[in-house]
Amino acid sequence: MHIKTAGICRGSEKVFALCGIPRVAEGVTVRASAKESGRGVAVPCALHPYESDDEGLSWFVCCLPVISGPGYVISLETSDGARGELSLSSKQATWESRLNYRLHPELCRSLRDYDYRAAEQTARIEFTDCIAGGERNVLRGTVLLPLREDNAPRISCLTQGLEPVDLSLTIMGTSVEGADTYEPTLAVQFSARIPAELDNYIFVFGDENHPELDGFEVLFAGWYGELLARTGEVMRSAQVDPGYPGWFEAHRASARELAGQAVAELERRPSFSVIVPLFRTPADFFEDMVESVRSQSYAPWELVLVNASPESAELAGLVERACASDRRIRAVTLEDNLGISENTNAGIALATGDYVCFFDHDDVLEPDLLFEYALALNEDPAIDLLYCDEDKLLPDGTFAQPYFKPDFNLDLLRNNNYVCHMLTVRRSLLGQIEPNTRDYDGAQDHNLTLRVAERTSHIHHVPKVLYHWRMSPSSTAGDAGSKSYASEAGIRAVSEHLKRCGIAAKVTLADRPFTYRVIYDVPEERPLVSIVIPTKDHVDLLSRCVDSILEKSTYNNYEIVLVENNSVEPETFAYYKELEAAHPGVVRVARWDAEFNFSKLMNFGRRNARGDYLLLLNNDTEVITPSWIETMLGLAAREDVGAVGVRLFYPDDTIQHAGTVIAGGVATHVHKNLPRGVRGYFALDDAQMDLSAVTAACVMTSCRAFDAVGGFTEELQVAFNDIDFCLKLRERGLLVVYTPEVELYHYESISRGTEDNDEKRIRFHREIAYMNYHWAPYYVKGDPYSNPNVTRVDPRNAYYHL
Repeated sequence: MHIKTAGICRGSEKVFALCGIPRVAEGVTVRASAKESGRGVAVPCALHPYESDDEGLSWFVCCLPVISGPGYVISLETSDGARGELSLSSKQATWESRLNYRLHPELCRSLRDYDYRAAEQTARIEFTDCIAGGERNVLRGTVLLPLREDNAPRISCLTQGLEPVDLSLTIMGTSVEGADTYEPTLAVQFSARIPAELDNYIFVFGDENHPELDGFEVLFAGWYGELLARTGEVMRSAQVDPGYPGWFEAHRASARELAGQAVAELERRPSFSVIVPLFRTPADFFEDMVESVRSQSYAPWELVLVNASPESAELAGLVERACASDRRIRAVTLEDNLGISENTNAGIALATGDYVCFFDHDDVLEPDLLFEYALALNEDPAIDLLYCDEDKLLPDGTFAQPYFKPDFNLDLLRNNNYVCHMLTVRRSLLGQIEPNTRDYDGAQDHNLTLRVAERTSHIHHVPKVLYHWRMSPSSTAGDAGSKSYASEAGIRAVSEHLKRCGIAAKVTLADRPFTYRVIYDVPEERPLVSIVIPTKDHVDLLSRCVDSILEKSTYNNYEIVLVENNSVEPETFAYYKELEAAHPGVVRVARWDAEFNFSKLMNFGRRNARGDYLLLLNNDTEVITPSWIETMLGLAAREDVGAVGVRLFYPDDTIQHAGTVIAGGVATHVHKNLPRGVRGYFALDDAQMDLSAVTAACVMTSCRAFDAVGGFTEELQVAFNDIDFCLKLRERGLLVVYTPEVELYHYESISRGTEDNDEKRIRFHREIAYMNYHWAPYYVKGDPYSNPNVTRVDPRNAYYHL
């Protein structure tokens, strides 16, 4: 069979060839295949009928990926046995395409991307996200297949040299789209790891049982880069946002505002003693530091300079001139460097202000810092400790890496000294606290903040960037390793703090400098933990979940309560019998015969639980951390804790849950989709901390706390009941703690569908309305564990976006 070509063009790293063959009779099908010239390696190929008035020939558009090899051998075969071949070199395709674009642009427009216009009855692929992940990026997408009874999807990838690419492919889920139409589609969501190098990658996809559906797509370098950039822009945190300097200039106090502050008549005018220990301070850093205090718009301050470098005539001269320039500047010169703690104590001894501020000798203040602190104290005179947001001062004088901090967060403080700058404490309270010693050098502020937090709850965060932490080779901001001794001091500070609080826990250094892993002891009586799992059919999911509990858990005093909700598959009930027989007294089935209502299922599970603690768990989870129960239990047993949530991963090892922020429509999972090991904004994904809410896909709570808030709100049938539960706990003064020390996989949305019909959408909007009505202050004032400088717009709010 002779194959005629009538035009070739290239586009999107594909070759489109218009091919004609002798007219085929009605009902006869034509299939195409291709091989690389010379090597004979198979090349992906797609053939689509092309409308033509030619009565003698049947025309088709043959689509091929651009390859790095010499060319193609294209085979066309009809179902009645006719066969023909066409050789096409890569050079020929390139030059003919260039010529046709110049001489026959209409023809090229009709051929280019023809596969997109003619793919209704073949497989298609859509790329949705590409997440930066180091040597390999995470590519997400969906393969769409015409629905068949025996679909068997497959996906693979080739380089332009036709070499296979290991995708480490993960199927994230499947769903049927357009089920009530005449062309329903099977949507297969996938995640693949592709090389970070921006190159052209050929994706081949289709159906093992229906090869006629097969197709291919070229993720070319430009498309790949755009997808990566678009996803990166959504997931970019303020910490690495190149637009931050402009944002800061637009948000810092203007000259007019500063002038107004200088003459503002405040009812209370608290005075501040700014303590600055000096040790081998560079002259330019000293001048910048002093000038930033002199420039304060609020006048009742004193600057206490503690010179621990008596041998430096230059520094002594700088100190002398500073004192002479302003009577509010005072100095003390030590005989020797006593270490940062004792040097600071010498300054505190000279302080006369109502509040004592701790300021590093090489850093810089915004001119309105003290005014903002004084303003806060006018609004609440009971405040004992203040701190603010901060950023880094780069060697070139620009500002970067803003840290928009949460309001007071006890568990985050135990993980690291997030309060840091500019720590300011009521002087009368300082006199009641044991002063720092050399043992806490490098962690002296952390130790002091922990000690203050033990004595007062009046801790105030000013959510404005008012402090600039200089990055220099000798500073902690520039080189954490420059003060490695500080980590040992930090462990000591947190350990002693917990002892003073009467809490038994083990504190060790975490993966990052100056951060600490706190694992709380399990109560001596080793209480019974009731693991409550609502479930309906999907034995494959449930068995994976239960097996992981039984096989991996290192805590053995637990029971599993399966809340059965209207299963219909015989294998489900056979599995229940098998489990109860194999694990008597450990696994029980409690039957809930009413309609699906997640809140009612949880409350029913509570009534059937025998333990003192509830571990509410989705049936589509899988345990990763063997010590998961005791780690959560150690936290949940604390008197101040109401609920404990954990870090959950999608099956492709990207984050599904690392805590929840109340923002956007209702709430957002922070750091969602970040690959394992990418720790997010200031590594908060990897920090144990307090939050407003966590997901009930895996959450532990005491029965006492659960009962005290009336369990789950049954009006919230499906969505947001876990958020509501956590907010009710917080309303009673209990903490909701997120811990990354426990990890599970969460095969989210596999076991239940999406809001895919009007009835479900109406219910969903009612649940949104319930949350907005009952918890309105969160949506007006913002989540106290987030920051008002961070956007509230989904999905960027998940990543601390400006």
